[in-house]
Amino acid sequence: SYLFLLGGLDTVTATLGCSMAYLASNPEQRRKLVARPELIPNAVEELLRWETPVSLVPRVLKQNVTIGDVELREGNLVNLLIGAANVDPAEFTDPTRVDFERENNRHIAFGAGAHRCLGSHLARMELRAALEEWHRRIPEYEIKAGAVPKVSPGIREQLYLPLVWSAR
Repeated sequence: SYLFLLGGLDTVTATLGCSMAYLASNPEQRRKLVARPELIPNAVEELLRWETPVSLVPRVLKQNVTIGDVELREGNLVNLLIGAANVDPAEFTDPTRVDFERENNRHIAFGAGAHRCLGSHLARMELRAALEEWHRRIPEYEIKAGAVPKVSPGIREQLYLPLVWSAR
């Protein structure tokens, strides 16, 4: 259970920070969630797709494989670009548009197959609860004027995200 808890700690907080940065920078999308909180589960999925926290995963090939015209050999290091897959126009209609009503959102923010994140269901619940509660209490917020948020490399997380809001 310790590994289960620890495994999602940084990725869930990173996803939440990137989601809040997106919503603070896109007030029309944020207001849509405040007006229609039933969209929050879909918004979680769409923000996972758009703000994929682990966008690159290195793997070592266990066997030779040919992809297209490229031959890869056993033992080669390959980088799987999850972030790129989540904006693939072959999979997503209008992939560069964030759509909280997107249907069939088959993103791979949690990986896929044998490497799929065991904590994905818990992560979804945590993200949904955080967005629901935050927007119930603080519906209007923005990034502080003149501030420039900073995002880390690797696991994409907000290193600096100065949000401002007024008390209700």
